[in-house]
Amino acid sequence: MIYVRQLDKVRQEKPLLFSYRRCPYAMRARMALLSCGIDFDIFEISLKDKPKQMIEISPKGTVPVFVYKDLVLDESIDIMNWAAEQKNNTSIKINPNDLETIKSLIKSNDGEFKNKLDLYKYTSNKEASLKIRYRKECEVYIRNIDEILETQEYLLSNKIGYLDIAIFPFIRQFF
Repeated sequence: MIYVRQLDKVRQEKPLLFSYRRCPYAMRARMALLSCGIDFDIFEISLKDKPKQMIEISPKGTVPVFVYKDLVLDESIDIMNWAAEQKNNTSIKINPNDLETIKSLIKSNDGEFKNKLDLYKYTSNKEASLKIRYRKECEVYIRNIDEILETQEYLLSNKIGYLDIAIFPFIRQFF
């Protein structure tokens, strides 16, 4: 992985990831690409000054945005899926028996938990009672994850996998 400072100097034969360091979705994409041993360039955007090249490629203007040859992916799960399908990947292959569990936990993580996490993290300190309420609601989700981790090192086995990478950046954001 190479951080690029100028988009006009990016080599076209390598994938390019537009990213933002603290975005959990972008973290998810970076972790998946790195776990799969994919060599890519990364361009860290400024939220106040998004590069026009990124907006032209993905008009919604959010990160991550993954570009490789004619392929453009602007959803972190799509980037994870692409990385998991690459022939050099051995780390985050999905066991078909785990697919429903993976989908369910990611849906819960990206939906209800993320919504409550944002409310908890971004509610002003003037609204302390709301902040406490949202934190407690997040803790229910965290307790469920903890229960799984009491019997094994990672969410689906004793080896880091797809689900761990998909959820970790949001858990990190909670703490």
